[in-house]
Amino acid sequence: MNELVDRFMVAGDNTTPSLYFLPFNSGNGGHWLLVAMDLSRLMVYYLDSLPGDWSKYPSMKKTVDAALLKFRSKKNYRNRKDITWVRVQCL
Repeated sequence: MNELVDRFMVAGDNTTPSLYFLPFNSGNGGHWLLVAMDLSRLMVYYLDSLPGDWSKYPSMKKTVDAALLKFRSKKNYRNRKDITWVRVQCL
C-alpha cells in the first residue's frame, strides 16, 4: 500500500482525471486481474475474466481502498466521498 501511495504522490497534483494501472494476483492458482484507479474521482475499475465481483478478492479491495484514502489524506483533499468500484466486462 505504501508503494502505491508513494507513486501517487510523485505523479503530480492528481486533480485531473488520469488512470493508474495495477496488475493484481489473486493468489488463487495464479489468477490475474487488472485494476485501474482514477485518483481524482475515487473510481476504481477492475477487469476480471472470471465471473463475480470484487468481494471475491477482499485483499485487493482492502489494499486499494487504503492506498487511495491515505493518498487523499496526504494531499489534504477535502472531498470525502466513497470509493466507487466498477467491474469492467471482459469478453
